[in-house]
Order: sequence, then structure tokens, then C-alpha cells
Amino acid sequence: MKPELQNLMEELQTAFNDSVCESDRIAAVLAEIKSVGYDVLLALEVTIGVTAVKPDAEVNETAQPVAVSANGEIQLTEDDEQFLRAMKIGVA
Repeated sequence: MKPELQNLMEELQTAFNDSVCESDRIAAVLAEIKSVGYDVLLALEVTIGVTAVKPDAEVNETAQPVAVSANGEIQLTEDDEQFLRAMKIGVA
């Protein structure tokens, strides 16, 4: 990973941590759990996928219709499949 991207990813991680730690609602719920006699360990996992933009790719601001074959199968684009793989979702 390029150092510039690594720095941005670390900044994003810090932003997520800060937003959770500074949340009044989360703090209130955690305090309520403690008040009824429990200790709390809060562990969150965030998965972030980044893909370099192809320089010759055109920006299309309108959503493309989903292609469905006669047997009901959805036709995935290469980008769809790449996204699903990044989310650790199997693509047949």
C-alpha cells in the first residue's frame, strides 16, 4: 500500500474510533449496562476496501439497470464481482 494511502487509512481509522468514543448515545448505553452490574468490552471491526480508479474510466452518475436473465439470475459486472470479493462474499 502506498504511504499516502496508508496515512489516509490510519486517519479514517482514527475518525471511526473518535466518533464512537465521542458518541453520547453509546456512552449512555454503556453506562446503563454498567449500572445493572456488567462490565463492557466493546470491540468493533470495520472493513474498508479501496480500489484505484482506472484513469480511462468514465464517470457515470446514473445507476445502470440490473440485468436479470430469463432464469432469474442477476448478471454481475466485473466491478460488482470485485466488490463482493472484497467483502469476502463468494462469487460463483
